[in-house]
Amino acid sequence: MTLRAVIDTNVWIRILLRGRTTLPVLAAFNADQFQLIMSQPLFDELHDVWHRPRLMQRIDPNQAERLERQLKHRSIWITVKTIPPNCRDLKDLPVLATAIDGAASVIVSGDNDLRADNDLRSAMENHGIQLLGVNSFLSYLAENS
Repeated sequence: MTLRAVIDTNVWIRILLRGRTTLPVLAAFNADQFQLIMSQPLFDELHDVWHRPRLMQRIDPNQAERLERQLKHRSIWITVKTIPPNCRDLKDLPVLATAIDGAASVIVSGDNDLRADNDLRSAMENHGIQLLGVNSFLSYLAENS
């Protein structure tokens, strides 16, 4: 069974900024090492964030548009219906809801605050979802491929 994952916007942005730590996530996606779960709120957030003026100066728009096309055509798209467990940052709610409604196994995020919230971690584990950082996710893929 292929791993179902939600990748937080902050990871996609780091990929677009050519972050050495995050580029292997894109490589794993391109190699079909996991199924990406996507929702319209997450896609819209990615689009809005990379269009911020300070990021547009550092991101190649052709690469960003290519990534958006990949996400549109190679992801499993779901409609968000669930109201997820409370978390410290309301901007994380779409990530959590996408993972729950998409029956994801993992959320990959560079957001330390999200991953450090033990109550949230427990609540998501009740849904069968682990909160992982990039390195932990890549290790998980390496161990399970």
